[in-house]
Amino acid sequence: MSEKFKNPNNNENSGNENIESNLENEGTKEEKQIEKISKPVVIRADAYKTIILYTSRFANKSIPPAEWKEIYGLLIGKSDEELVYVERAEALTFGHATDVQLDERHYGFIEEIQEKLDKEGKGYYMVGWFHSHPGLNLFFSYIDLINQLGFQQNNNDFCGLVFDHTLLGKKKEEMIKAEDGSEYPMTKYDTGFEIYKITDVSMNINDPGFDNNYHKIDYVVDGLNKYFFANVLSELSALVTEGKPLQSAYREEFSQEKKVQAPSEPNDIKTKNFLTEIPMAEDITFGVDDFFYGEIDGKKKQKEIKLKETTEQLIYEGNQAFENKDSFTGIEKFREGIEKYRENKDFERVLELLRIVTQKCISNEHLIFAGEFSDDLYKLAKKQNHRFYLGVAYYIRGYLLLKKGDNEVLEDALNKIQDAAINFEKEGDFAGAGMCFNKIGSIYQSRLNKLENACLFYRAAIENFNKALLKMHPLRTDFWNKPDLLIQKIVELKDIVEELLPNLENIELKNKISKDIKNLNFNF
Repeated sequence: MSEKFKNPNNNENSGNENIESNLENEGTKEEKQIEKISKPVVIRADAYKTIILYTSRFANKSIPPAEWKEIYGLLIGKSDEELVYVERAEALTFGHATDVQLDERHYGFIEEIQEKLDKEGKGYYMVGWFHSHPGLNLFFSYIDLINQLGFQQNNNDFCGLVFDHTLLGKKKEEMIKAEDGSEYPMTKYDTGFEIYKITDVSMNINDPGFDNNYHKIDYVVDGLNKYFFANVLSELSALVTEGKPLQSAYREEFSQEKKVQAPSEPNDIKTKNFLTEIPMAEDITFGVDDFFYGEIDGKKKQKEIKLKETTEQLIYEGNQAFENKDSFTGIEKFREGIEKYRENKDFERVLELLRIVTQKCISNEHLIFAGEFSDDLYKLAKKQNHRFYLGVAYYIRGYLLLKKGDNEVLEDALNKIQDAAINFEKEGDFAGAGMCFNKIGSIYQSRLNKLENACLFYRAAIENFNKALLKMHPLRTDFWNKPDLLIQKIVELKDIVEELLPNLENIELKNKISKDIKNLNFNF
């Protein structure tokens, strides 16, 4: 053996120790590298809610598992030297049972989202993506790794969130390390997701180890508490219930004699719990740990968390009261919760709660209260320049006028619903715009017998429902965002227009409507 390859001390054990030391150092370097590239993620509770609700439109207990679909979306936020912040989630598309494929149209929507973020001027950008593995557990597949690599190569903070609704709320026991080094068991309830990043972006994708070239990232759900969680699940339960008849009927043949009737928003379908009951014990922890904020900031943060939990408890009690047919208690609980959020200047949550309580009032035939809350929704949405909720307010106010059944207020009602459609279109909520145009068309047909107007609005509804198949608005959480229903409505409206066209007196208009629909490139 050449001298230069011999151990200087000619001691094999010493050499082994050095080798082990070097390996240990290499391992430490690798761990430090992973730690360096893996900033913890702070995901806002509202973003988490969007992911839960959007995922569950395509995979829930009312849909046979064989028909569950994966979904895909983007995580919007920012990052600093220590953390990645996810402020909101933007739902984008859905795929089949085991994959989500994007095409040029979806990449166009991604560009639109970034342009919109630039105009907002808040410094937000895309910090990650999310997709679901319905019933498949949590991991990165090879395709997921390829997708992640494309993103992470351009932004090393870019992360990937994987969600499986079947894990949501499941009990699990973890060993927690105390300050003295001892460990003790803690019962937690699964958030249903993990966040991953690629460990080595330079690894060849054909390398045998590429399939395992990723690791988990620590995260905390900011603003998550047991009552917020329960309220999300309550809303999810209602949405699942609303969607159930549609799922059982969507393969039926379509005909004029037998149509699937889509309920109008707001609806009066009664809720039923399709989900595993989430325990409400005081010691619930949702699988997340608090980051260190410092003594002063920590106390402030704990105060904010406690305030939000107290407020969400009021909303939870309000939901329970409505379920128990005690509408007046429900209204008062919501009113108290809304005022607390208003005092805390959480106007996004105030808008959301005003929308929810208004719909609950309509479902329970308390139209005076519904009018009061919808007026509050309109004023706040206008003040906050929130186009989506402004559209919701316009629609509900128009809907309430229609409920009066008085033809003298029809024009005002239709104008309000048309204003809603305009706001929804500008906001990119094409399902909402289609809902409005469909409602206007039905009024012109059934109550005013103005068939030309009806056909024009039905055509606008078809065009918007078709766009909605490609882009879902994250705040559109009702059944109008279900692709199978949208497809059915498109087919139904086409049939209606074809029946009405021969009765139109304006030949030029009749030909234009017919040509527009025939030339439409349908997304199904």
